[in-house]
Amino acid sequence: MEAIVDQRLDRIEAKIDKLSEAIVMIARAEEKLIQLENDKKFLMERMLNVEERVTATEKKTEEHSSAISIIQRITWIAVSTAVAAAVGAYLQFGK
Repeated sequence: MEAIVDQRLDRIEAKIDKLSEAIVMIARAEEKLIQLENDKKFLMERMLNVEERVTATEKKTEEHSSAISIIQRITWIAVSTAVAAAVGAYLQFGK
């Protein structure tokens, strides 16, 4: 009878050992999930930061492009005026 009780106790101990191993594995998995969640939050914050910077850069680019467009027009007007004055001077005094 004592042998049967010892066998049952051994089986119970083995099952308890397996349960404790399973609990440890679950705890490790939870830690990994928590770390993944933290990493996801960090990456989302970085992505939002980059998105804000890109938006700010786009706004500045639009501002600069309009300024450059105005400077281009003024430059072409000045070049056209200079060419017209040179041609006029050549035609008037070149003969």
